[in-house]
Amino acid sequence: MITFFITINIILFYGWKVLFGENLRIGAIGINVLQTASLIFFVTYIHRAYRRTTSKQKKFWLLLTIGGVFYLTANIVWFFFLLENKMLYSNIASSFWLIAYVLFLSSLVYWIRWADPSTFKKVYLFNIVVFMITAASVSIHYLIEPILALSDHSLWNTMITMAYPIVDISLMFVLIILYYLIFKNKEKTVMLLVVTGFSLHVIADSYSVYLNITGNYSQGTPADLLWIISIWLIGAAGLYVKEGREEPIWKIEKTFETFENILPYASTIVLIIMVIQSYQWQLNMLSIGLFVIIFMIIARQLYIVKENDKLIDEFKHLAYHDPLTGLKNRVNFEEHLGHEMKERRESSTALLLIDLDRFKVINDTLGHQAGDFILKKISKYLQQVLAADTQVFRLGGDEFAITLTNATEEKCIQVIETVLDKFQKPFSIHGHEIIVTASVGISLFPLHARTYEELFKYADAAMYLAKEGGKNGYRFYDDDLNQIMARRMRIESDLRKALEEKQFKVYYQPKVELKTKKIVGMEALLRWKHPELGWVSPAEFIPIAEETGQIVSIGEWVLTKACIQNKIWQEKGLPLVSVSVNVSVRQFQQGKFLSVVEKALRESGLQPQFLEIEVTESIMQNTSDSVEILTSLRNKGIKIAIDDFGKGYSSLHMIRQLPIDTIKLDKSFIDDIDDEKQLAMVKTIIHLGIDLNLNVVAEGIEREYQLNKLIEGHCHIGQGFLFSKAVKAEKMENILKDNNGVYLKKMIQVD
Repeated sequence: MITFFITINIILFYGWKVLFGENLRIGAIGINVLQTASLIFFVTYIHRAYRRTTSKQKKFWLLLTIGGVFYLTANIVWFFFLLENKMLYSNIASSFWLIAYVLFLSSLVYWIRWADPSTFKKVYLFNIVVFMITAASVSIHYLIEPILALSDHSLWNTMITMAYPIVDISLMFVLIILYYLIFKNKEKTVMLLVVTGFSLHVIADSYSVYLNITGNYSQGTPADLLWIISIWLIGAAGLYVKEGREEPIWKIEKTFETFENILPYASTIVLIIMVIQSYQWQLNMLSIGLFVIIFMIIARQLYIVKENDKLIDEFKHLAYHDPLTGLKNRVNFEEHLGHEMKERRESSTALLLIDLDRFKVINDTLGHQAGDFILKKISKYLQQVLAADTQVFRLGGDEFAITLTNATEEKCIQVIETVLDKFQKPFSIHGHEIIVTASVGISLFPLHARTYEELFKYADAAMYLAKEGGKNGYRFYDDDLNQIMARRMRIESDLRKALEEKQFKVYYQPKVELKTKKIVGMEALLRWKHPELGWVSPAEFIPIAEETGQIVSIGEWVLTKACIQNKIWQEKGLPLVSVSVNVSVRQFQQGKFLSVVEKALRESGLQPQFLEIEVTESIMQNTSDSVEILTSLRNKGIKIAIDDFGKGYSSLHMIRQLPIDTIKLDKSFIDDIDDEKQLAMVKTIIHLGIDLNLNVVAEGIEREYQLNKLIEGHCHIGQGFLFSKAVKAEKMENILKDNNGVYLKKMIQVD
């Protein structure tokens, strides 16, 4: 529509000029009518934009509207001047035009201040002042003084004459700033029309002044047409304003930042050159020396500015990128995801949270250099397999994130399966072939979450369950997961008071000699009866306790409780057997484990040989520290067992180095003992233990068939439901009283 009206105005402008070109007065009246019509359009739609806008922009449109009213009034007054040729009308019109220009400048400056008020105060104000001083000096010398020489030198005319060029130059400077804001604005059309319209207006003013100085100005020049077109364009900006629109986010482009830095120095150089020219290049040695020093200072300052810009760029890069991998970092991720969610409210954005499985083992066994090598390799893999427009971030440690726009579940699955497939390629480090797997959690905006915090939390929850589900896989967030995570959070919270409120119980499961069924030991097992949730499975709450670190205090309590109970049984004359207590890696890592064990033995009075510490294979994550602690325990007479042997971190080389007495075959081996290959593996492990002079204990024996196969394979000790499940201390006491195995057989039916 705006193109149509501008075309009509161009046709009318030149048509009027052709028809009444000889009659200057009629020609001027026709041009004034066209300008007045464009101003009516301007005021109407700029005022409508003011009424429609609800944001901080409202003040901008108000100032623009008031300026348009003054401009329109000036044009109407000028119309009467053309009719009656009274100088009073000319002075009033000139004053109103000047007021309109000042209001236009104020509105544009306010627009910039609203876009970035802090930067404006610190940088722009100084540069604008320097630029305006230079511009005013040049304008006065080259434009205003020649005009004053021909004028009556009245104060009013002098002020008006000086004001127009200064305001025009200031407008141009502000427009340059706004031009670089356009690219970061959602509604580029509105800003572009404003900037283009005012730029044409300044050009028209400058051209008109030039024609006046040279004595070539007359009604109907291209300057008049540019004025008309500029007013139509600014008015059209108000036409494109949408009702209730959101405030856009603007940032200054780097191009302008460079220009803005050198602007005051460039202004100074221009002014110096103009000064030299005004003296007709006749300089003495003092003035030459002064100008040389000024130029050197400016050159030095520009060099400093350039170096500072380099440092700022480096700091910005470091602030938004991971120094190890070169990927964008968590700060960048948070800003990017928040912006995507704000800008793409009508489309779907997916967050894919990637966490490497057992990465800590690689760090602890092969060293951090190997870990860093893998992280860099994985970063390259991700960049290679992902599309160019897909954003990938390293959030820290072994955690990465991918964001997908216009995402669907199918698109997410395709991307993740590509990534996981790429991870199957082994890494070669120090002669080791290592395959790194990953677990991925996925949440979608706005399907699952409406805020950044929720989206991240849900993706993190989905990733956590992907790990619990066996690792090397992915999981989408859903309502079921929400319930699972709510329960998990409840358990995590309630664990903190469970110990204080004595909700924990220690149960005991006997270890028996498989051939004779004679009890040779027992394992202390933690149980939790929640006052509202009932019995909570150890498989559910122990990993949470491990993750939160609460396992340290809980484990200390179990150890002390088991030692005290075993001592009580011994004092009652029951068989002298050892009690096994499971110990977490976290307990090892906290650095006080030896003193904790010593305290438990001291408080209970239990002899060290009747305590067995069961550790998992994960202690191999830090072999040197583990060996030192285990050796100290063994030197005190405490027995050491590796629990769940063969389940995760087995290394025959490490097993040989560890000071242990027993290996416990994990239940997963016993469950599938019907399979010939599995049976062969079980026999191999048993023979390995015997050859290393270690006891072998089979866990999870539930069927007679399993018992017989283990006996055939020369496994001598076992535990499981076939003999007894874990029982309270009272029932365990009854079992110990009947150590010939008769009572033990009855327990299968009774408990």
